[in-house]
Amino acid sequence: ETDFVIDNSLKVKVTEGKMKMLREQGYVNKEIVLGIRPEDIHDELLFLEASQSTAFTTKIEVAELLGAESILYMKLGDQDFAARVDARHTFSPGDQIKLAFDMNKAHFFDSQTEQRIR
Repeated sequence: ETDFVIDNSLKVKVTEGKMKMLREQGYVNKEIVLGIRPEDIHDELLFLEASQSTAFTTKIEVAELLGAESILYMKLGDQDFAARVDARHTFSPGDQIKLAFDMNKAHFFDSQTEQRIR
């Protein structure tokens, strides 16, 4: 695993398989975009314990209750992002929350062409 820096504010580990792909495509030490779906950002304790290398704490800006789930809107550095979490927990704007990325589900994009790196 190798570090991936997000907006100069967070380092997360990238799986060796994804790093191999990035190396083969010539993207090592180049600026690329990380794409991750809201459902692949987790707040469950078991996931957090197993994913310490991708865990971070951030402040909730907006919490939208949608029945069995909530969509939380936050910032990481200057980047806006959303996480889809279980609604059994109550979240409010201003709350701090610990989350972790599922880097197995991460997608990477060329920052110039915006094309997905495969």
